[in-house]
Amino acid sequence: MKHIHKETVLLGAVLVIAVGLFAGALMLGERLSSPVSGLCFGAAGILGGVAGSRLIMARVERSWTPEERKEIERGERDERNVTIREKAAYSSWYWSLYLLWGLWLLTLVTRGGLYIALVSAAIVLHCVFYMVNVGRWSRRM
Repeated sequence: MKHIHKETVLLGAVLVIAVGLFAGALMLGERLSSPVSGLCFGAAGILGGVAGSRLIMARVERSWTPEERKEIERGERDERNVTIREKAAYSSWYWSLYLLWGLWLLTLVTRGGLYIALVSAAIVLHCVFYMVNVGRWSRRM
């Protein structure tokens, strides 16, 4: 029998909790107040996303050969790659800052409403901006 890591068991448990929290909030529906329902769905999304992505990455990492692991570790510490990530992060933050400022202004004008959905979209766009900028800066350097 293969050795099961404690981290994998813990992440699996967190993933089950996230699914349970989501299903529970979905079944309770109207019986939960709006803020509690939002917190349940938000917590389920956060827990599920973090645990699920970490489980997937652990599975991918196990498939790497020792040579690939050394090359990846070397690439993480490479000065050029560090500079690319720093420049991409700075550029992404620059554009995301205007996006978040605009959402804040929109929230003030409209007095809430779609704020949670818009902020979620802004966070996703921030990640997209970061990935695009990593590609852009890696071509420039």
